[in-house]
Amino acid sequence: MKNTALLLTNGKNIFYITKATFEGFWLIIHNKKFIVITSQMIFGQVKQHFKNKAKIFIIKTSFSDELIEICKKYKIKNLSIDTTDIDYNLFQLLNTKLQKSNISFSVDTDTFSKKRIIKNKQEIKNIQKACILVSEVFETIKKAVVPGMTELDIHFKIEEEFAKKHVVQSFKTIVASGPNSANPHHISGNRKIQKNDVVLIDMGCIYNGYCSDLTRTFFIGKENKEQRKIWDIVKLAHDKALSNVKQDMKASDIDLFARQEIKKEGFEKNFIHTTGHGVGLNIHEAPTIGQKSEDILKDAMVITIEPGIYLDKKFGVRIEDTVLVTKKGYKVLTTAKY
Repeated sequence: MKNTALLLTNGKNIFYITKATFEGFWLIIHNKKFIVITSQMIFGQVKQHFKNKAKIFIIKTSFSDELIEICKKYKIKNLSIDTTDIDYNLFQLLNTKLQKSNISFSVDTDTFSKKRIIKNKQEIKNIQKACILVSEVFETIKKAVVPGMTELDIHFKIEEEFAKKHVVQSFKTIVASGPNSANPHHISGNRKIQKNDVVLIDMGCIYNGYCSDLTRTFFIGKENKEQRKIWDIVKLAHDKALSNVKQDMKASDIDLFARQEIKKEGFEKNFIHTTGHGVGLNIHEAPTIGQKSEDILKDAMVITIEPGIYLDKKFGVRIEDTVLVTKKGYKVLTTAKY
């Protein structure tokens, strides 16, 4: 419609449309054309990226005021706003100013999440490359871990190896050893690796804007019977869920397959998170692989499979792979050895 426009403020959604690798500007799509609202500080980057493919407006007072002026200039009467990156106060401010200017608006949080959930061939290639790189780094790190190193020593070594491959982490790397591995989102600290210790590493990197996600739990020296038992149960749950990944499968059923294997062994209360999540421009995005998920797996979705068992004050085990859903089943994109 001539008087309708879409406002994007989320950097990942803007990247999806424009491939701009920097953030700090808003994008309006009006009559299939781009209108950019930016500050003077990144005007040069915006101009260089868009060249003559967008009309660029520099903020005089604020993003919101500039938005109103643009709507008036282009006679935009209906504005759809992607609110996935707008905080409550800013939303209320926009609400007030748009109403005063007689501009109707609607909230749009689904358009891009629905588009981004199915990956195109180039997106899959980028994710697959990120998975190969993170797997290579893990293999290097595993060989380097010895008693006496701290979790932070390993953490910074991972960052160093990522830098060698010209990539950055897709989330803050988790290195958890001994009893710390019983905390799914442990923050790497100064605990030293012990002889016959449990080490859990959850890591990922970004390649061309796209994320990978990998978790491996391994032992330094010789594991005891309890550690081996828990590792084997988690691996069985991982494999059971993975083997059932296919197009048109309910995401909640994938979660159930993993959860049932763990429940059989009496550890259902120690599996305290979902079995997985979508991966793409964000490390966590649709679909959700959980008990309450209403998502249905489709060809070209990318998800994780990551069951875990956590024994408080003792240790935890999580095994995670990034997986491509295909028409015939699945393809595991992360290649690090278990």
